[in-house]
Amino acid sequence: MDLISTYANGVSELTKFSTEEEQPPLVVDVIVNPHAGFFKSQGALTHRIRELEGRLEELRARSPRRKVEINTVHITEHPGHARVITEGILDREVRSPSGIERLLIGCGGDGTSNEICSALVGVDGRLLDRLKLLRLPLGTGNDVADAATFAEAYDLILGSQATETTGALQVTSGPSGGTGAAGRQVRYAFNIASIGLDAYIVELTNKLKRVIPGDAYRSVVDIASLFYEQKVKPQPMDIRISSDWGESQVNSFVPSMVVMGVSGGRTYGGHLRVLPGEENVCLVARMGFLDKIRNKKTFYEGRHRSLPWVSFHHGKRLEVEYVGRIPMQLDGELVWLTPQDFPLRMDLLPPRIKVLRPTVRRAGSV
Repeated sequence: MDLISTYANGVSELTKFSTEEEQPPLVVDVIVNPHAGFFKSQGALTHRIRELEGRLEELRARSPRRKVEINTVHITEHPGHARVITEGILDREVRSPSGIERLLIGCGGDGTSNEICSALVGVDGRLLDRLKLLRLPLGTGNDVADAATFAEAYDLILGSQATETTGALQVTSGPSGGTGAAGRQVRYAFNIASIGLDAYIVELTNKLKRVIPGDAYRSVVDIASLFYEQKVKPQPMDIRISSDWGESQVNSFVPSMVVMGVSGGRTYGGHLRVLPGEENVCLVARMGFLDKIRNKKTFYEGRHRSLPWVSFHHGKRLEVEYVGRIPMQLDGELVWLTPQDFPLRMDLLPPRIKVLRPTVRRAGSV
């Protein structure tokens, strides 16, 4: 934990050296998931600490240009804790004087980012305007991170801290007016939500990477995923897609995957290009065993548009009716859906959360 705290405090100190003049005072909160993929390799962590310390030594030679009122490092202790921490920060922010900005830095993977953003998504607009978020690439996949590399992330902290707003998917499951186990549940995704085979792969990945060293678990996941249909036994699904251009209905659709992103140009699973174009919805019908083997690389490289099982759509809302049990993933976090979770609806919410962005945008950013 000492190395993790050292790294987090170094990132926090960087905020004192922003090169942009005449910025308001800043309050910084660094939220750290000590179980994130980056922290599992002591050698890699030690290397990054030396690299960061070298950069800080150069910066300390000149006076800090930005007034930082408070720097706080928060260490998460259990799943869901990053959301609880963020909610506490928001409670304090309500009582803070105006004229002070707050920067939240997420040090974790896509799951940690999801927890932080889930706390922010419903916040009053006036309060949200005072908050900025930076999600560092410290997980296994890092498809939600605001910087592709450590150097890029540090440049975002040290630069003008310009922002763009990012949206969200609100996923509502269960019948309206239901209570108890049949009540409605609301969850969020800030990159991609999907149902079917890819969610099953998420479950396999999360289980196997804990017990199989290095990247060897990937081969086991590839083999095990071929038996998805025997495990899940997918049933026909009815889907309604609503967009600015109207509605389309897909009935009796037996899915391999149903994918919806916050935008087009999105990746998941470690930069796999599932939404390679402008469309933010991808439907993949059931594929045979051999077809999965032949076309695996085609999907990984984002060349699946021409495959006969695949269709792409623009969607602001996706409504799903289903009668079975099937997995769903939200930014890499798994949920097993049961018949009581349907009808299920995915709604694209307007961009509201301010995130730091590089001058040159990466594919998939919003």
